Amino acid sequence: MAARRVGVERIFSWSALDEKTRVGLLVCIFLMVAVAPAIGQSIESGWEFRESGTEQNLNTAVIVEHDNTKTIWVFGNQGTMLSSNDLGNNWQLHEKITDSNIIASDSYAENVVILSSDGGVFVISENGSWTYLGKIDSTNELTDITIISEGKSGIIVIGDNGNIWKSSSSSTDDDVLEWYQASNPLDSKLLDIAFLDNEKGIIVGEEGTILYTEDGGQSWDFRESPEETRNSDLVSVGFYNPFRMFAVSSEGQILSSTTEGAINWNLVEIESHGYDTSLGRSINSIEVVSASIILFAGSNNYLSVSLDGGNIVETNLIPQDVFSSFNDHAMIDYQKGIVVGDNGVILWTDTSGKNNLVGFEIPDYNNFGDFVEYSDDMLLDGFKATVKIVGFGILFGFIIGVLLAMLKTAPATLKSLIEGKPSIIVRLVGGGLSITGIYLFWNGFRGFSELQLNGIEYIFTPVGDPHGFALFGIGITITFLGILFISSDGKFSKIKLGPLTFDPWKIRPLNSIATVYTDFFRNTPLIVQFMFIHFGLSLGMEAQAVYENIIGPIGNDGVDYFLLGESAFISAIFTLGLNSGAYQCETIRGAISAIPSGQMEAGRSIGLTYLGTMKLVIMPQAIRICIPPIGNEMVNLVLNSSLAMVIGYAELSRQGRLIIAVTFQVFWAWGMVMISYFVVTWTLALLLRRLEEKTRIPGLGISGGS
Repeated sequence: MAARRVGVERIFSWSALDEKTRVGLLVCIFLMVAVAPAIGQSIESGWEFRESGTEQNLNTAVIVEHDNTKTIWVFGNQGTMLSSNDLGNNWQLHEKITDSNIIASDSYAENVVILSSDGGVFVISENGSWTYLGKIDSTNELTDITIISEGKSGIIVIGDNGNIWKSSSSSTDDDVLEWYQASNPLDSKLLDIAFLDNEKGIIVGEEGTILYTEDGGQSWDFRESPEETRNSDLVSVGFYNPFRMFAVSSEGQILSSTTEGAINWNLVEIESHGYDTSLGRSINSIEVVSASIILFAGSNNYLSVSLDGGNIVETNLIPQDVFSSFNDHAMIDYQKGIVVGDNGVILWTDTSGKNNLVGFEIPDYNNFGDFVEYSDDMLLDGFKATVKIVGFGILFGFIIGVLLAMLKTAPATLKSLIEGKPSIIVRLVGGGLSITGIYLFWNGFRGFSELQLNGIEYIFTPVGDPHGFALFGIGITITFLGILFISSDGKFSKIKLGPLTFDPWKIRPLNSIATVYTDFFRNTPLIVQFMFIHFGLSLGMEAQAVYENIIGPIGNDGVDYFLLGESAFISAIFTLGLNSGAYQCETIRGAISAIPSGQMEAGRSIGLTYLGTMKLVIMPQAIRICIPPIGNEMVNLVLNSSLAMVIGYAELSRQGRLIIAVTFQVFWAWGMVMISYFVVTWTLALLLRRLEEKTRIPGLGISGGS
């Protein structure tokens, strides 16, 4: 037996350790095992702190390029001026040129212009020194400045009471500018100005004010903001290209315009905030750095970024020990730049401020069980959303289909409208209709020339001037009726046009209305209808606005939120219902035509009106006959609901795309989406088949001997 070494057993023996040491070792081992997979996984701020060398509040920043060197200028309270030529790593504090707060700045080419709180305007000269251009003689507060051309004649300053000051090129003294006030239709306080080039510019201000110019600021035209923002102050605006403009309110509402000339502005639904229309934070400025990337700066340490035009906004982490109210960005490109704030804070980013994921690994979804575990909740949400719009769409479409079918089969003609009426009354009515029709026709037609269309381009008149086109069309129709009534001789003669003979008295007005409706919705793509109704007409947001004006704010739960909480949901059910109604109309009309005409005659003979006979005799049979084809249309409606993803509605197809974006499992994702759609349509088909069996009319159909 080997000799036992004295002391060795005491050092390494578990039993030799006291109780506290044992517990400590066990806890350490547990923590190492349990926490090890998460070690190194963290989220870091996309912003880096830069030492500015001042504690003054920094209000504004610009970037100017000279001799292929980009210089960042920062300005703040008490005339503070800093610059950096090395991407913000080191800052030079410059000698003051004013003791007033510098509140705004802008750059154009190699020119930098600044505005002080006392109205002083300064511009940097070619040798790097600053030149005082004089003081704007205004008793009102000035808020922002911009420069739109080289030299000193392209400077615009805005302020309180709708004041817009523009520098005059007629000054004989290069160092002292003359100012004149540009035309402005409003007198509200103006807060921010942005120009795309030296012609097109936008101003925003209090109470939802939006002004637009196309002549370099000589004159400004009013633009209507969304109703929800008319009691808010629009504090900042960004102008990226003629079709991408964004503004933000002090309450965090994001506005966008994708129309040239900034004609229409829409309130962005923020998907990352539960489809709310506000960030819920006090915002000071935005910086639009690309067609879709927007940076936000606000009070109480708030910075955020959106990569998709405001739909998803990510709140940025702020470097440790930094707390400030951020006031302005200055971006070199869409990724690199700075943000400045109170107490001399300057932060730098080379990732557009996006938070950095450190130590995170992309999950491996090659295991089907793990994939299903991740995606089943999202598919369930999409399944519920699909059933929701399908249910309402089917109901809405069926109601429209029944109404249109009754209009299409209505026997009323122009002849029946006046038959038996005194001739003098008919002609007097015709005269009134003619005068009214000509008036409407002229009021609609005279605006067409302003559209500046040529030849076949006039087919787009309903888009360019919808109100005028409506007056034009109604005017023609009423004028035609008026002339027809005036010329009536009680014999209801046909009209001969050369070799053609036309009987206007057989026109059925109700049938014509229904025909125009069905022809329009059956001859335009459903995906275009989705986008036109949601983005063009903004039907969802308009419905929400009407509800809030009449009843009050939409809650976060309850029936009102279920029906009106998402504008995309409202637009989706209207689009599906309006489209499906046009197809169901033809199906129901065919079923009505299949009912023997003697049944209508029998109903009328016992004293029922036309509508009474339709309600009690014809429609109950017609609906039972057309259940199979209507069922087919309802199944198509379920499948067509997948197009709602183009307006941002989170139904099954959209959820499938989101799953693929994370898992990259295309086959599995779309396969599960297909199965989910099959479950919905198969269940609907079974219900309709059961309904068909229960409502079958005895004696109709081929029994096959069963």
